[in-house]
Amino acid sequence: MDAYKKIHLLSQELIPVINDLDDEPRQIILEHITDCRDCRKLYDSTLNFDDSMPKQDYTEDVELKPLKKLVQFNNGLKLLLITVRALILFYIFYSSFKFYGVESATLMLEYFRSGIFLFYTPAVIFLLVFTSVFFNKKWVWIPLVFDFVIILLLDNIVQLFL
Repeated sequence: MDAYKKIHLLSQELIPVINDLDDEPRQIILEHITDCRDCRKLYDSTLNFDDSMPKQDYTEDVELKPLKKLVQFNNGLKLLLITVRALILFYIFYSSFKFYGVESATLMLEYFRSGIFLFYTPAVIFLLVFTSVFFNKKWVWIPLVFDFVIILLLDNIVQLFL
């Protein structure tokens, strides 16, 4: 196969994507188009095809409405994650007050600290991993900060009220 046939075959393959080529290959194909009638026809039909396509006006801003069911599902998941945290904290509060009451505040605080360590911390780790998988980074940082405050400071806050 001689060089002209090779360039002819490559030109026929590359003419539909000529606008995406680098300058040097584009120039080689355009030089070949001037000599070859078949490639010139293909090039003209490609140009006509591009010109016949309707042009889209992208100047106006179009607001894309997210899928309603997906938004409802995401809001439901967020509500579920908040509810699980609240239920675990309620269980820890309730059980510490029920078993020890206000009379023995030191035992109640120790039970409260151990409940946070044994129940809340593992649940929070799971919920944070779940949040990082299904939500964006903003929704990971908000519960992370909230949970650190709960784990580190809630027993001190409860102690202030006793």
